[in-house]
Amino acid sequence: MITEDGLYKRVVTQRGSDDHAFYVACGLHEELVSAGMVLDFQEEPVPVEQRDWARLLVPEQLAFVSYPWEWSFDELKDAALLTLELQKRALAYGLSLKDASAYNVQFRGAKPVFIDTLSFERNAGGPWIAYEQFCRQFLAPLLMMSYVSPTTNRYLRVDLDGFSLPEVSRLLPVRTWVRSGPLLHVHLHARAAGRSAGPPSGTDSHAADPKLHLVDSLRNSVERLPAPTWLSAWTNYYEETRFYTAEAAESKQAAVRELTSELRPAMAFDLGANTGLLAQLLAADGVTCIAFDRDAGCINRLYVEERRRPNSRILPLVMDLANPSPALGFGLNATLSLFDRPPADLVLCLALIHHLHFTERLPLLRIASFLARLGRWLLIEFVPREDPAADILRHGRDDFEDYTPALFLESFGEHYHLRKQKPVTSSMRILYLFERRA
Repeated sequence: MITEDGLYKRVVTQRGSDDHAFYVACGLHEELVSAGMVLDFQEEPVPVEQRDWARLLVPEQLAFVSYPWEWSFDELKDAALLTLELQKRALAYGLSLKDASAYNVQFRGAKPVFIDTLSFERNAGGPWIAYEQFCRQFLAPLLMMSYVSPTTNRYLRVDLDGFSLPEVSRLLPVRTWVRSGPLLHVHLHARAAGRSAGPPSGTDSHAADPKLHLVDSLRNSVERLPAPTWLSAWTNYYEETRFYTAEAAESKQAAVRELTSELRPAMAFDLGANTGLLAQLLAADGVTCIAFDRDAGCINRLYVEERRRPNSRILPLVMDLANPSPALGFGLNATLSLFDRPPADLVLCLALIHHLHFTERLPLLRIASFLARLGRWLLIEFVPREDPAADILRHGRDDFEDYTPALFLESFGEHYHLRKQKPVTSSMRILYLFERRA
């Protein structure tokens, strides 16, 4: 992977040229592109000085890059099922995936797409070389999310290679030992680690096509995973409207439309999106939205709703904005931090600032500085101390003298120009539209 002129490009080396040429010529690439499963690409001339390059590919560019620890349960599950479907189709063409990494999957809206067409190689027979990788980066995290906690995939930030199968085997509850999928692909796989590169014998290695049988076994294991139990106070936020009257909620939505209608953003970030109502308002006007929330239950609900839409423009991601995704890996080059990814044209920060200030103890000036790095325009909702939601977070304390409307405007004025403001009807809250200073 290289970057030129702001575009991601892929280099096909002389060594991998034959496999890639076969992948294209046999018709698999065309089939997968038509099904929306892989990114299409264009070719550029290879620079004459690059003698080891056979081809230079410019794949379809994505609006935003995300990582497996930022996905909800169903996002990771769909990414796993996509990988298995690709392997199954590849086998039918005499190919196989040499890579089953979760990092080879991204999302276009709420639909997973495979980005590494160089992972297809001609099937040489024998065990699936990427089997253990699939178990470490997909199946093991999904099992932990299903049986232990729906947020355990966040530990993928600790080890980019995936979960240790022996450790997962020790942590999973006893009942997983009587389920064929976890038993075969994690528990027995963990015990066989270091003794064999292939799958456990229970996968029927004497079948007519062992790889195909293995794919079917893994698919059944993933599909049968029970959904996690979401312990969340926020998944019904908009339905319950605990802190808004119906009139105030309607006023807020109308104000968002009014204040953003003239901006015509191509991409927006909805910070603290809950279940994505306001992101959906923008998406209905053709805006690509990245919806962030630390509550995995809210994000999963939004994703499940959005994946039903044929052309969803919303990518829901689990992220704690007080501890956002950093750059990781050797030299901090393996992944991009939130700040290193494409900025938004518009940032929504609604019903969030009081959480950052009262719960995370973040000063207003630091919040303003953080938000200014994310995009040019900011639509933010100021929630005063007297608001019922803020009062709950304060726990009755009155020692927050640094949180007033005047200090809010002063702090944000360090980084922004105030362009418009609009009060929320039947509420003490005010929406402010800021433009970042040059």
